[in-house]
Amino acid sequence: MSETTLAKIESGYDIGCDEMRVLADQILKGATNNEQNVRFLKGLAAKGETDEELSCLLDVMMEKAVRIRPDTKSAIDVCGTGGDMHQTFNISTAAAFVAAAAGCMVAKHGNRSTSGVSGSADIFESIGYDIRADPSKISEILSRHNICFMFAQQFHPAMQHVAAARKMLGIRTAFNLLGPLANPAGVTRQIVGVSSADLLYRIPRILLKRGALKIMTVMSNDGMDELSTSSASSIVITVAPSETIPSHLRFTSVHKAESGLVRMTVRPEDVGLHRSEGHEIRVKSKKDAVKAFVDVLDGTAGRAMSETVVLNAAGALLVADVADGIDEAVEICTDVIAGGKTSEALDRFVSDSGDHTMLEEIRSDR
Repeated sequence: MSETTLAKIESGYDIGCDEMRVLADQILKGATNNEQNVRFLKGLAAKGETDEELSCLLDVMMEKAVRIRPDTKSAIDVCGTGGDMHQTFNISTAAAFVAAAAGCMVAKHGNRSTSGVSGSADIFESIGYDIRADPSKISEILSRHNICFMFAQQFHPAMQHVAAARKMLGIRTAFNLLGPLANPAGVTRQIVGVSSADLLYRIPRILLKRGALKIMTVMSNDGMDELSTSSASSIVITVAPSETIPSHLRFTSVHKAESGLVRMTVRPEDVGLHRSEGHEIRVKSKKDAVKAFVDVLDGTAGRAMSETVVLNAAGALLVADVADGIDEAVEICTDVIAGGKTSEALDRFVSDSGDHTMLEEIRSDR
């Protein structure tokens, strides 16, 4: 590793793309030691990563990733950067299933939780899904069921070289930001939950420069990296230059954020949903999180959990262009749950790619 470049970062200076690519390649092929990795990540976090630095680091991550190739370019992902510390159940994972049942193709990418009760990998494992299955099998699952799960550790094996350094630091690093952007299926449509306001704009900017078609970032006013029914939420969505601001969506406020991006505010009551309390969607254990996930898809969850998932799944439908407006998207997602389509889709998915006895055990605890 170049000591000159490393010292430059530690002194608070930004580095160019070529410098970042050289450092990242050395780190992700295991040619550096933990001390150097810690200095690199700590230095970046202390000075603040530039969009160019993040994008070039992401380039190297994706070069070293295991990939799958969906049959369609309309595949989406629904995920969050994490770190909101709200201890909610797995909203984005449940929303991904609802979106899939509503007609979206969802190439879900995720990991185990580092700050929450349960991560998306924990949810898929709980229903018997093999999170370390061969990529070709996962591609087939996506084709058959409109949804799959790609375990970050399985698809980004090079990340093992920075695992120790990240654990030693115990802080948010560049890789926490890039995880949701490093989808192994190369999706060009995503809804990404964030836990800091600056990321509402930064993530779409980075992804647009990398060829994304439609990106929505979301953050609730009460600090969740999701759309919330317990408060208003902020949304930034990409808009083509020829598009007009979609004021017909009945958002509380709509205004231009910057070229190619529109920022909006949405309240649950504006789209026919009910205001909830934050404690109604929190869980205390992984078992509680798994139960909440299954209950939502089976249509037996409480209103707060169900409507929070509906609102986030509605965002996914907008990103996938399955619905023209938020009202229509909310109605579609509400109907697929109430009509039993999500429960049926979960049963088919588990029967084909999981362990149905595990799903039955979860349901038996009601």
